[in-house]
Amino acid sequence: MYIRALQISIKCHSQEFGFKTSFEKGLNIIRGSNSSGKSTIVNSLLYSLGMEELVGGKNESALQYSVRDYVEYEGSKHFITESSVSIEIENQLGNIATITRPIKSQNKNTKLAEIVKGPVLTENFQGAPEFKFVHDQYSAIYEEGFFTFLEKFLGLSLPTVYDSNGKKVKLYLQAVFAALAVEQKRGWTDYIANIPFYSVRDARIKVVEYLLGTDVFEQEATKAELDKDSETLSNEWNGLVRKLTAQAADLGLKLDGLNSKISVPFDPANIEANKIVEGKSYSIEHYIDNLKSQHSKLEIKGNEFKDGTSNKTIEDITKKTEEITSLAKHYEKAVSDLAIQKSTLASLSTIAKQAQDELISNQTAQKLRNYGAEIGLSISSDSCPTCHQHVEDSLTNLSEVGSKMDIETNIRYLQSQATMLTRQEAGLKQTIQDAELTVKDYGARLERARSILNALRNDATKGTTLSRAIIKQQLFIELEIEKFRKFTDELSKSIKVFSSLSDKLKDNQSKRKILPTEHYSSEDKRKISIFEKMFRANAGAFDYLSADIADIEFNYVSLLPYLAKIELREIVDSPAEQKRKGQIIKNGSMVHNSSASDFVRLIWSYILALYQASSYPTVKGNHPGIIILDEPGQHSMATKSQQALFRMLSSAPGLQSIVAASFDDYEAVFKESTDGVKFKYIHLGEKCITPSKPTTTE
Repeated sequence: MYIRALQISIKCHSQEFGFKTSFEKGLNIIRGSNSSGKSTIVNSLLYSLGMEELVGGKNESALQYSVRDYVEYEGSKHFITESSVSIEIENQLGNIATITRPIKSQNKNTKLAEIVKGPVLTENFQGAPEFKFVHDQYSAIYEEGFFTFLEKFLGLSLPTVYDSNGKKVKLYLQAVFAALAVEQKRGWTDYIANIPFYSVRDARIKVVEYLLGTDVFEQEATKAELDKDSETLSNEWNGLVRKLTAQAADLGLKLDGLNSKISVPFDPANIEANKIVEGKSYSIEHYIDNLKSQHSKLEIKGNEFKDGTSNKTIEDITKKTEEITSLAKHYEKAVSDLAIQKSTLASLSTIAKQAQDELISNQTAQKLRNYGAEIGLSISSDSCPTCHQHVEDSLTNLSEVGSKMDIETNIRYLQSQATMLTRQEAGLKQTIQDAELTVKDYGARLERARSILNALRNDATKGTTLSRAIIKQQLFIELEIEKFRKFTDELSKSIKVFSSLSDKLKDNQSKRKILPTEHYSSEDKRKISIFEKMFRANAGAFDYLSADIADIEFNYVSLLPYLAKIELREIVDSPAEQKRKGQIIKNGSMVHNSSASDFVRLIWSYILALYQASSYPTVKGNHPGIIILDEPGQHSMATKSQQALFRMLSSAPGLQSIVAASFDDYEAVFKESTDGVKFKYIHLGEKCITPSKPTTTE
């Protein structure tokens, strides 16, 4: 990316104001006093690119009053009626676009950016504008969005990452620009400060990984797809298991060999569905054969039925009444047994929870005692620190009589108890499932028997040549056979689905094995190593003195510089206070803080190393090739260090840098800092916003 020119246009009631400058490839230095408007220029530049969130806000409210409210000139306030900022940029293919964003306008929405594909500012190109929306939902997704345009124009391909809720989002361009542009107020407080909050987890790390061109995004995307597929397979499996289990329960069937969770490998031969009758188990085929036999016997019995009430019908009524009485007793007992078992399970669960709570309490006490022993507390060796008498190593009440188990013995006992109770719970849950099937079976048989009894009584009171009771029994049998056959067909189809799901999970697991076991591949580590070396070299060139640079290492989790496993940060306490606190230990030690100016040197080193590593021939990262720094000479930075920074920025091949600095308002500091440095010089007067031409009034 190459910024060719910038223009700020302001209209007041009777006067026009503005600022315009061109930039060159390489280093550009904007010099002016602290009140000249350097930050106004930098912030307006960022605003023109939709990056004003880096300075603390969205839209025109992030800008200074001098471009949106009023201009102070010759002791008077000129209130602004219209204002805008335009920027002319060029991409790596040589294509040029001019972007204009209104700051204050009566007829233009500030959420719209006007884009002309050509050099409007430098060559007065005339072209048809197109409009893109900025800072609105999907402005980085839809084709009409400004950030979609800018991403494509710059030839970037921003990766998909995950937010704090696990939702897939884009690594937005504003987050990437936080590593390219450092504003004055808060930009020098961290290695990459002011990343806009988009709920992206570890946003700074993601930005570094992207700029260095690591493969983690592709790997994470692959892993995420595999996770999603695995979850889908599991949900489909679980849903089918629940469906089959419910259907089986309705028929009084018990399913064996079917795991509630998806399994690999899957053996269909292990799945069995058995009918539970009075506690006995029968295969579906055997049960259907019994039903068919009953149906045939009823058919023979129906043919023997004659006019009027037969003695056989009276006998059937008596038998059916006895059957109902027996079934009712069995049903009531089964219901009672089920209630007792559920009550037992509830009690067992309560006991198991109590045992687990006691186990945690004892383990916590053991941990505290062990920690105390490490620092020599007498109480940790069962000795009172005051009277030095023996203290029982137990959590039980000391007033209780009898011997007490020590903590280790109690933990072992409670662990065995917890294991035993867990097994009992599992066994009781299975018993309850079987009991529920028994209750359902007795209930269904009791209901059918009562229905048949009513039919028999009708047969006995109404003379008929056709037994309604026999017909009803045959109908029950036919319906039951049909239900079991449908279930058998459903089970066969489901087994095929289970096999397919298991095969897909096996394929999913095979693909996972191919993925790198570590977050970074060997190639990624090589790129990070180059970044690390560049950082150390920069820190040395910038005269970083708070630690031995050779001892600085990069943490591969945070991608930040560490010394003795402690992140390098800015000093908070004075050196004497740090020494008192044990924070500084000389000769190869824990010097982990830096002076304020040294920490800024670290930020310089970090920001510049990102470009250097990204543009390294064997890395080929994604850095856009531009760095913008507002007042890099923070905290009375040494002139020698600033000169080293400017020389490095100026000599970096393919990099455009724009630096706004006051140089402490000293000409000598400016000359010394830029001695031997090639740069484009943009010198501001008292104010950067100056009159352009008067507006005629009638």
